[in-house]
Amino acid sequence: MPLISSIDGADLLHFFSGENELLQLTIDVLPVPIFYKDTHGVYLGCNRAFEEFIKITRQQLVGRSVYELFDKDLADVYQKADIELFNDPGIQVYEKKIRTFEGNDIYVKFHKTSFNDVQGNVAGLIGVIFDITEQKILEEKLLKKAAYDELTGLYNRCQGYAVAEKLISQVEEDQQVAIIMIDIDHFKRINDTFGHLSDDEALRHIASTFQTHKHDSDIIIRWGGEEFLILVKLSDASHCVDNMAAIAEHYRSVIENHPLPMYSGKVTITISGGVSCYTGQTLLEMINEADNLLYKAKSLGKNQMCVR
Repeated sequence: MPLISSIDGADLLHFFSGENELLQLTIDVLPVPIFYKDTHGVYLGCNRAFEEFIKITRQQLVGRSVYELFDKDLADVYQKADIELFNDPGIQVYEKKIRTFEGNDIYVKFHKTSFNDVQGNVAGLIGVIFDITEQKILEEKLLKKAAYDELTGLYNRCQGYAVAEKLISQVEEDQQVAIIMIDIDHFKRINDTFGHLSDDEALRHIASTFQTHKHDSDIIIRWGGEEFLILVKLSDASHCVDNMAAIAEHYRSVIENHPLPMYSGKVTITISGGVSCYTGQTLLEMINEADNLLYKAKSLGKNQMCVR
């Protein structure tokens, strides 16, 4: 429910004209910034918390507009919101990321309402600002946790699937999309040889190596276990198989040529993969095809890529 629900216009007009010291004292003790403006966007006053927020005194604020206090881009946002409120009087709530006068980026939520004069005409607005930075940071962390694999920092399977579906739906006629399904060869041997933490190190190492040596538009996804999926967008749709054979080989050789540093020395890791080019099938069909080709690569001796 909005903080501000209804305001008596006559009381506010007396307040803004300086005739009600008690109301001013009341809002001055509130810890959240409060401000009020006329219909021209000119500040009529504020409380002490707003003075601290904007780093000027009430006397310096009154009679000025947002364009005299903020940079033009931010002032445009504030003015647009004010005009929308005056055109549709009532309650207005919106969020905005802003830069404070100390140079810090914070998230704030504005709660604003219009007020009327004694004739019932819109006379101005009053607004309250809430700092919601901690809430936003927590939301971003939760979103990141839901979308990214905690161990490698790559997209997780759920998010990766959504990204792949979106990319396929947006592919243009002269473009092509393909996927590479990759599995680490002899992964269990790494754990058996170097201990239970070594497999995590191997996964992080491979993810980092992929990210360092990937093509700009490629998307690396932690598919699960020791599997990765690489989503590739090609600008040339006419030679997908040939192009993808070279791209898949690039990723295979990059892993083989960048061994995993361990306490006992460097360990060479190899991968196998299967490649599927988009030809109108569903993403699930592409994944199944790439999976089958991956197992074919495994059966042929590992450390290789199979392309349809």
